Amino acid sequence: MKKKLLALLLSSAMVLSMAACGNDSGQDSSATGGSSESQSSDAGNEGSGSESVPEQETEREETTVSAFIMQSVTGESGIWQGWGAKKLYDDLKMKINFDPTGNEVETKLQQYLVAGQLPDLVGLKGLDQAQLAIDADMLLPLDEYKDKLPNIFGQEIYDNAVRYSQDYTSNGTGHLYLMPVAIGPTAYNSLNWVPLLQWDAYKQVGKPEVGTLEDYLDVVEKMVEYKSTTEAGEKVYGFSLFSDWENVTALEISTLSFMYGIDTEYVSPLMETNIITKETKSLLADDSFYKRALKFYFDANQRGLLDPDSMSQTYADVEAKFSAGRVMFSWFSWLAGSYTTDNQNNEEKVDGMASVVANDMKLYNAPEQTIGRNWYFAIAKDTKNLDAALELLNWLYDPEVCFYLTNGPQGTIWDFDENGEPYVIEEDIVSKNTELLVPEEMGGGAFRDGVYSFNTLGPQAATVMDNGYTMSYRYWPSWLRRNPSLMKQEVNEFLGGVTVLSEYLEPRDMIADSTQAVNMITPAGDDLEIVITQIGEIVKKYSWQMVYAKDEAQFESLWKEMTDQAKQLGLDQVTEYYTQEWEKALEIVKDYE
Repeated sequence: MKKKLLALLLSSAMVLSMAACGNDSGQDSSATGGSSESQSSDAGNEGSGSESVPEQETEREETTVSAFIMQSVTGESGIWQGWGAKKLYDDLKMKINFDPTGNEVETKLQQYLVAGQLPDLVGLKGLDQAQLAIDADMLLPLDEYKDKLPNIFGQEIYDNAVRYSQDYTSNGTGHLYLMPVAIGPTAYNSLNWVPLLQWDAYKQVGKPEVGTLEDYLDVVEKMVEYKSTTEAGEKVYGFSLFSDWENVTALEISTLSFMYGIDTEYVSPLMETNIITKETKSLLADDSFYKRALKFYFDANQRGLLDPDSMSQTYADVEAKFSAGRVMFSWFSWLAGSYTTDNQNNEEKVDGMASVVANDMKLYNAPEQTIGRNWYFAIAKDTKNLDAALELLNWLYDPEVCFYLTNGPQGTIWDFDENGEPYVIEEDIVSKNTELLVPEEMGGGAFRDGVYSFNTLGPQAATVMDNGYTMSYRYWPSWLRRNPSLMKQEVNEFLGGVTVLSEYLEPRDMIADSTQAVNMITPAGDDLEIVITQIGEIVKKYSWQMVYAKDEAQFESLWKEMTDQAKQLGLDQVTEYYTQEWEKALEIVKDYE
């Protein structure tokens, strides 16, 4: 097995760049609680010297745990800073040294595996990546340390996740190598993939109806004609993409599928799985949505609406352009930079990124997650900081700690009112989550210096705590009934007087509820993974060439070249494997619903 793994990694290394690597969209009992507290004691002697002196607990020694978190959206690097880090230090006298993820996290993981050394704590994104670490025998069997992990093995909310991980992600050993995250219910208004348009420009062109995905092209073209540059004189684009999150496909092109209830990530990035019909097929089928998405961006480029830097720029680059108001269309609910927060209450020109959903869409809604999603925390088997790593992992799964890292310090960012209902005190700190607004006495930094450093933690944001309120402030009644921004008021009126987007979508049957089965796919074996990696390189290369093709004839020619080469490499074999795995998952899920 190890020889096969090494062959896979070396093959991947030849295909992928060996450059260094770099949203729970949900936004999570006492908020001051922790799994343990540091204590100190003076060993003073009382009584006569002949009396035995009770043993005193010695003061904790400061420890530093190394971490590599693939799923982090913040790109943490170096010693963790801010109010979340202060909480950890106050509780455990511990620091986290984040190894930089960089842009190509999969390549970075492969470098670790080839070297035979992982950081103490590892955040693994996707079961296929996690499986590589298991196959290499580099992960600690957590079930052998139950006494040190009471928050994992003593919380009912985690029981199904632990059981499933032991049954299906342990190479048949029954061990718990991978502890899932984002466990629990999904919020009714936590849609991730939502089309957004710059609200002011959309208003100025008459708020035209959008019937299909392709209709955005006409609408956005008019919007760019109205606003061709920002007030600072910078060019405005209709669409802007990034490539640094790519794995097997041009990810930010394929994810348009989620607006039509089609999964192109969790089952396999080379498959399109319709979670409404429960059918799956190759991403490269001639009638695939992926081809439609490629054609959409090809047409956008033909009209001069696509940012020419899309193929080479990073997520951070795109986020900065959104913040500056330079992009009209977003396909992620959380990708708007600071543009919305900076402009949504501007009485002179109310603006921001607003939900404008095409009539034919069915937005993908994440499933209830009794087993968690296919992101995991694990501990390196050969960690030199075993006790500290276990203590940190236990801390990260403490619901009270999760609550704290999700909502911030009580009395500073949020508090209970006279009726015992939690409410947000400082909306600016929460809304402007990238700005350094947290008071220094609480640890300082920005609001995102909490849960966002890990992307998500154990319980889902909508998980109801012992106090009867959700893990995250985003679903507290006080937050939902707060006075909406000026832009939100206008958008809600435009949508027919709703308070949240789901109230508009549900009566129109425009939400596609997913299933946990998408997280139950067994990764392909080493030989097939090599094939998938090779196909992935072909798909990424040709996808961008198609977007920037000179005309439709070249677009179609490139599609044929891409699919022909993919088939020669073994695409049919990949499709057959994942079709069978999907059918198995639909059966297995019945035991965990």
